[in-house]
Amino acid sequence: MLQTILVHTTTNEFQSFAISFVCCKKKPIFMQSKPKNNMSRHPITIKDLARILNVSVSTVSRALKDHPDISKTTKKSVQDLAKELNYRPNEIALSLKNRKSKIIGIMVPKLVHHFFSSVIEGVENVAYDNDYQVMIYHSDEMLEREKQLTQSFMSYRLDGLIVSMSKETEDFSHFSKLSQLGIPIVYFDRVPNGEFNKVLFDDYQGAFDAVSHLISCGCKKIVHFGVSPTMDIGRKRNKGYLDALAAHGLPSNDNFIIQCDSYEGALKTTEDMLYLYPDIDGIFAVNDLTAIGAMKQLQKMGKRIPEDVKIMGFTNEISSAISSPTLSTVDQQGVLMGEEAANLLLDNMDGIKRAQVITVGANLVIRESTCNP
Repeated sequence: MLQTILVHTTTNEFQSFAISFVCCKKKPIFMQSKPKNNMSRHPITIKDLARILNVSVSTVSRALKDHPDISKTTKKSVQDLAKELNYRPNEIALSLKNRKSKIIGIMVPKLVHHFFSSVIEGVENVAYDNDYQVMIYHSDEMLEREKQLTQSFMSYRLDGLIVSMSKETEDFSHFSKLSQLGIPIVYFDRVPNGEFNKVLFDDYQGAFDAVSHLISCGCKKIVHFGVSPTMDIGRKRNKGYLDALAAHGLPSNDNFIIQCDSYEGALKTTEDMLYLYPDIDGIFAVNDLTAIGAMKQLQKMGKRIPEDVKIMGFTNEISSAISSPTLSTVDQQGVLMGEEAANLLLDNMDGIKRAQVITVGANLVIRESTCNP
């Protein structure tokens, strides 16, 4: 039986040598290898393990994979030595052999939004547990940049891609080209129409519940700051807003539906709205930063929140919990959406084309900007 004992020196530079002995009836024979030259150090490979243990490379490889043909004793010797020497598989070699890079990409429109950073966190949680690395791409809400990034995906040999499209994206043929090359794609939040793998948030129900909450707090003239109707989330949140008004017997006003989805835009739009309609008593915004912008402008103009105007956001960003007053909002559960997207992507790496849709439910987070009905 072959046994290996590793001895490490206490010097700052790493050195090691193997003392091997063969157990037999005679006195054991000790053989000491020469210390390695520090200038020629290299990562431990399977060949190194095989040489030290005096076994074949294939035996080491199968022992590391817990192959049933390898004895328990040999497996233990190989695995103990691999742990002792801090052996790590050569990911580049494995990727070439398996035709997999063990890298997945995620493209988001904006990195500064808490929702998208939360989704990235969820994707990384699942990727880490499955030995994948994540490459993050940022389109900055620009279609041309989005197209350029899709070209780079081919160079990096990504195993899959998770995408939320930019505001400008209406033609998504650049993503279809990736699919045709066999790269699985999962869309989330901002998704194309058609049969694709998608992870959606229940935007309609979130909007319906948010507006219903404002109505339960006594609001009758509610303005909606939304996004372009060309975007799926814009259509769904707008419909949720209108259906909530109708469900509670309140009339809708087309002038109360405004395309505004930024903090800076909300400052100007709120001032204009209050000048034209000084009796508005509620605002439902498409995201938290827009809601906070509206709140700041209302306060500047002498309105009290929530006594005069109640405000509801959407996303549950960190800023919503520290604004003054704190902002009631819809929790979009970004981390959960990211985890669902990553799991769906991994499930679709078998080459079988599917069109699965996962929908994450909406929850209200009630804070100081509305009321506690």
